[in-house]
Amino acid sequence: MFSIALFGTSADPPTLGHQAILEWLALHFDRVAVWAADNPFKAKQIPLVHRQAMLQLLVTPMHERHRNVELYPELSHPRSLKTLQQARQKWGSAEFTLVVGSDVVPTLLHWYRVEELLPQVMLLVIPRPGTALSPVVLQRLRQAGAELTVADFEGPQVSSSYYRQTGDSQALPAAVANYIQQRNLYPDLTGEPQSLQPSPESGDVPAGQPATFAVRVDNIIFSVDTDQNCLLVLLNQGQHPSTSMNWSLPGTLVQPEESLEAAAYRNLAEKLHVEKLYLEQLYTVSGPPSEVEATSMGDNLRSLSVSYFALVPYEEAVLNTQEHHGIAWHPLNALPPLVAQHKDMLTYAHRRLCNKLEYSPMAFDVLPETFTLSELYQLYRTVLGAHFSDYSNFRSRLLKLGFLADTGQKVTRGAGRPASLYRFDAEAFAPLKDKPLVFV
Repeated sequence: MFSIALFGTSADPPTLGHQAILEWLALHFDRVAVWAADNPFKAKQIPLVHRQAMLQLLVTPMHERHRNVELYPELSHPRSLKTLQQARQKWGSAEFTLVVGSDVVPTLLHWYRVEELLPQVMLLVIPRPGTALSPVVLQRLRQAGAELTVADFEGPQVSSSYYRQTGDSQALPAAVANYIQQRNLYPDLTGEPQSLQPSPESGDVPAGQPATFAVRVDNIIFSVDTDQNCLLVLLNQGQHPSTSMNWSLPGTLVQPEESLEAAAYRNLAEKLHVEKLYLEQLYTVSGPPSEVEATSMGDNLRSLSVSYFALVPYEEAVLNTQEHHGIAWHPLNALPPLVAQHKDMLTYAHRRLCNKLEYSPMAFDVLPETFTLSELYQLYRTVLGAHFSDYSNFRSRLLKLGFLADTGQKVTRGAGRPASLYRFDAEAFAPLKDKPLVFV
């Protein structure tokens, strides 16, 4: 039977370790399908569009040696079950092997609908540097139905986390290292790149002339109109320094002695009034300044943008249209023309919203104090899509987790039967806070 290795990786960034794994897989499988994906158990990742691009830089030269290794970005999904379903639609009845690193093995039993995933695919565990495999965990996986093999693979002792901790560019393919440097994707590295010199194209300021940074905060503010089954995002028109026509995300320059988070909250409060919300920092990027910024602050100016994403209740949010005439909600599936860099921010924020909603209790930050399970389900369904889960499975999974308390009260919505009102029990959730969970 035709054998296919499914190798999804965070690729944050892809290293020589990833390259060695692909070389090994190419010798053992008829086809090796690789892609970059968001890991729902990791809090902060470089935007997926950059990780896919870096992985392409790694895979393309390999394809000349191993024609069976190819990048399939369409398989990218934070849930492996969804990826497997897409792979089966693409390749039919092939024999699929899901390739996982030893560092993620302890989380496998907490994966999305793992009881459905394990019978459909074989597991191949790749040893990772500094990560020992627990025989107890492996035994539990096999008892749960996993057909599991540990690869006899010995690759270089480098990983994405090693690069993020040290900044050692020798752990990366040269093309990937150049891509990172030119876009300053990891500005907070503790180490110094060892093999790269600044290039004129990167926009680096010559030595001895320290840059002045214009620091701005950009907010990606989502809301859910459950009556219309629509996920919305708040946009400004003509408010971004780089454009006077296109729509953009609400943003503001950080004021002296103002923290980033304070600037994000101030920016949000200037645009709308809302009592309940969820706010989280996404990532930081730097680059050349806008024309307005460069004119006012000089040639040595660099732009530093910190993005946040928020979820607010649509029924309670009141837009400040008197002071901000060009601000409005827009359906995520019908957006107007956006400032180029904001498209990437929005794409990443949407993916992050979906991931966060699936494994954290963020929904309860924007729901009323008491709510029906139907109302909770409608919020999830609108954000994640109609295909994510049926109501019965959703209800069963949430109630089993034990942090939804039945208030004993009922409410009638429309012509339906009275429905029970629940509340989020923070004390019941506390023991689960640091454990990997799958809500849906």
